[in-house]
Amino acid sequence: MELVEAAVEYSKIGWSVIPIRALDDPHPDDPDNDKRPYVKWKKHQGARADEAQIRAWWKKWPKARVGIVTGKISNIVAIDFDGPGTREKFEAQICELPDTIMQNTGRIDGGFHALFVHPGGKHNLRPVVGDDHGVDGIDVRADGAYIVVAPSPHKSGRIYTWGKIDPIEHGLDDLLDLPQEVLDFCNRPSKFHAPKKVTEDTYDPDQPRNKPGWVNDLLWGVREGQRNHSCAKLAGYYLRFFGGDVDNTTMALEGWNTRNDPPLNRKEIQKVVDSIKSREGVTNFSTIVGSEIDYVEILKYPDGDVKYNLYVAGLDNHIQLTPEELVHPRKFRVKFMILTKRVLKPIKEDVWFNMVEGALKDAPELVMSEDETNIAIIKRLILMDISKGEHVKPEAHLENIAVIYRERVHLYINTIAKQLLVERVKFNSAKELGATLRGIGFKNGMARFPTKMCRTWHIDLDKFERSCALDELVPEELSNSGQEVEQDTDSQQHP
Repeated sequence: MELVEAAVEYSKIGWSVIPIRALDDPHPDDPDNDKRPYVKWKKHQGARADEAQIRAWWKKWPKARVGIVTGKISNIVAIDFDGPGTREKFEAQICELPDTIMQNTGRIDGGFHALFVHPGGKHNLRPVVGDDHGVDGIDVRADGAYIVVAPSPHKSGRIYTWGKIDPIEHGLDDLLDLPQEVLDFCNRPSKFHAPKKVTEDTYDPDQPRNKPGWVNDLLWGVREGQRNHSCAKLAGYYLRFFGGDVDNTTMALEGWNTRNDPPLNRKEIQKVVDSIKSREGVTNFSTIVGSEIDYVEILKYPDGDVKYNLYVAGLDNHIQLTPEELVHPRKFRVKFMILTKRVLKPIKEDVWFNMVEGALKDAPELVMSEDETNIAIIKRLILMDISKGEHVKPEAHLENIAVIYRERVHLYINTIAKQLLVERVKFNSAKELGATLRGIGFKNGMARFPTKMCRTWHIDLDKFERSCALDELVPEELSNSGQEVEQDTDSQQHP
C-alpha cells in the first residue's frame, strides 16, 4: 500500500495523521532527528486532518512517512520498546505484556510498538521516558507525542510492519485497554524531579507510625478520588508538626494541593483542617474503643448513598462503614476486628450511640464527585468499548462490555462484572450492580439483534453521552460514531 493511501486509511479508523519527513530530506536545522514532522503538528493533537488535507500533504511531500499523534485524539497509547531485552525488562518491572496490536519498528537490534486504548476521561497521560523512571529502553507515547507507523521506511533500511493484526485490514477490535500497572508507571515521579525528602519521624518519634514514607509519597500529589483522604492525613501531620497552628498547616496544604490532579477547592482544604483540629468527639470515641482514632469522615455520594470512613492511628488502611454498621456496636466490632486484629469487648448500646453521635458532630462531610465513585469506572469501561463505533452484528461480540447498535448502547452485564473485578471494584451481587446501572439510566430487557435475541442492559446513545459530561468524558471518536449511526439508521426502528 502506498504511503498516502495508508495515511488516509489510518484517518478513517480515527487516528490523527501527520506527515513525517522523508529519510532523504532531513530538516536543515535538525539533521540528526530522522522523525521530525513536515508540519507544525501541535494543532493535530486536538483536531484530525481530513482526507483532503492528507492528500495535499503527500502531493507536496510524496516520500513523507506516516506519523500518528498518540493520546486522546487517536484514542491510543503506544509503548515503544527499543532494542533487545526490553520486553523482558518491562515484564519483570511493570507487568506481563498483553497480546494487543503491535508493530515492528524496523530496528536491526529489535524494536516494536505495543498499542493500547487511551484511558480517556480526565486522564492527561504525558509521554514518559523510561530512563527517567529507571526502566531504560522503554518509552510511553501518549498525549503530546507521536509515532511513525507502517509502511514507513526506517533508517535501518527496513520498514515498519504490523504484527499479526493490521489495524487497517482488521480494525481495532483487538486493541486492548491500557493495563493499570502501565498507568501507574506513567504517573510515577521522575527521578530527576524528586521533591525534598520529608519524613514523619523528624518531629515526634513517639507518634504512631503509618506506612514508612507515607508523607513523602503523598507530597507528590494525588489523583481525584484520593484527595480528601490524603488532605486529612496531611492535615493531622502538619498540625502536629506546627504545634496546632492552623494557618501554617493550611499554607503547607495549599502548596501540596498544587500538585494534585486536579487541585481541591481552597475552601475544602480549610474545612478539612478545621475538622481535624476539632477532635473532642473523636477523642471520646477513641477512649471507648481503646484505640486512638485519627478522625471520622462522612462520604456523601451523588446517588444518595452515605458511608463513613474511620481512620485508626498507626494503620495505613481504614474502616469503611455503612450507617447500619456504624450505629450497631456488634457490627462495628466485626469490622474493627478485621482491620486491627483486636477484639472489642461488648459495648452498651446507649453508651455507644452517645459516642458515635459525638464523633459525627464535628466529622467532615465530603461530597463525592461522580469520578470518585464506581459510576465513573463503569462509564470509562463502556466508553472504551463503544468508541470503536457501531457493530453490524452485536451478538457476535458478546465478549465486549458494550456495543452500539441502532443508536443504543447495549451492555453485557456478565462481561462488565468480570472486568470490574480486574479493576478491583467489587459489587456484592448482580442486583447491586444493576441498581448502579439503573442510576446511570440503563434498562434491562431483551434486544432483537440481526440473528438472535439477547438480554442486555441498554440506553439511548445520546442519553448516555449526556450522562458522561460530553465535553470531558466522551472521546471525539464516540461523538463521530454517534453521528454516523444517526445518519445510517434514520429509517430503522429500535430493537
